[in-house]
Amino acid sequence: MKKLIIFSLLLTFYVSHSQTHTMIAMVLEDGKEQDYLAYEKNWNKVAQQMVEDDLITQWSVWKRTPRAGDENWAQYYVFRRTSKEQDEKQNPESWTKSVNKVFKGRSQRSIDRMLSFEGIVKENRSRTFKFIAATGWRGLEWKIGDKAYFHFMTQKNEDFINYENAVWKPIANQQILDGYRKFWGLGEIIDTNDNTKALKSSTTHIAFNFMTDKKDMPVMDMPSDFLAQKAWEGLSNSRDMLPAEELTLIYSTF
Repeated sequence: MKKLIIFSLLLTFYVSHSQTHTMIAMVLEDGKEQDYLAYEKNWNKVAQQMVEDDLITQWSVWKRTPRAGDENWAQYYVFRRTSKEQDEKQNPESWTKSVNKVFKGRSQRSIDRMLSFEGIVKENRSRTFKFIAATGWRGLEWKIGDKAYFHFMTQKNEDFINYENAVWKPIANQQILDGYRKFWGLGEIIDTNDNTKALKSSTTHIAFNFMTDKKDMPVMDMPSDFLAQKAWEGLSNSRDMLPAEELTLIYSTF
């Protein structure tokens, strides 16, 4: 059974590794959350059609759990995953065809109004990334209300990726085999929009964690032997990492 799981993890890692991911942070206008959810409900229908038309692989919307003092943070995050072949097929005409299939019979003015976030979203900050280290998925089953977590990270030296693969990835893989985790992945940011650039952030990578519903995961003991301690020190010294952000799944094409 474990051999089958490991094969599945390797297969889904290679599929994910070859794709491009876009993460869009949505900062809402005050008092516009319900309008935003209605807007994304319309886009959820379009995104599902775009999956069927092979323009995207997956699309989802996640609500970020707020924290004190985070007024300039996004309230929602949109994720879009595409392959190279899908990226090459995307253009205004292909998007319009998918939209018109969903809202057949409606006027263009009505469609534009349904899919516009004007007056709803104050700012959107996009980051495009590719996974450079990951476990692969143990199952792709998502349900509304699922939790996910991510860390913004800044690479400090050339050993960063090697430490993530050598020290953290084996732990994440074991947690998958033990049934506590679905996925761990480290994405390298390869592009940002102007709104994100204006933040002047030093973030170079994003680490993602998707856990299962299994409870009582054992507390991870810190290593006691010399070499393991040095490995953990090297991992910690190779990057700066912000606290985890918690997300809750609101809409998804899965």
